Amino acid sequence: MQFHISAHHTPDNCGVHRLPDNPDGSPTATVTDWPGRCKEVGVEFIKGGVCHPSHLHFMFVETDDYDKLRVLMQPVMGYWDIVISAVTDL
Repeated sequence: MQFHISAHHTPDNCGVHRLPDNPDGSPTATVTDWPGRCKEVGVEFIKGGVCHPSHLHFMFVETDDYDKLRVLMQPVMGYWDIVISAVTDL
């Protein structure tokens, strides 16, 4: 099944600007390679993009395991607003 993922964050919670908040003082991990992240968790990356000034990311992915979508987005959950929608033929 194919899904559209829209993820938005603000400048304050952008991985580029986020202050260190781990116990060891390191910054929270962020994803810089979404196609690579998809491959890592077993989700097929179809297409994606980003509008940097708006801090808006989107991608189309394919998987038959909805739980993998949660794993895929885990590094940015709690920092970004994430909307996952199933893509169907009209």
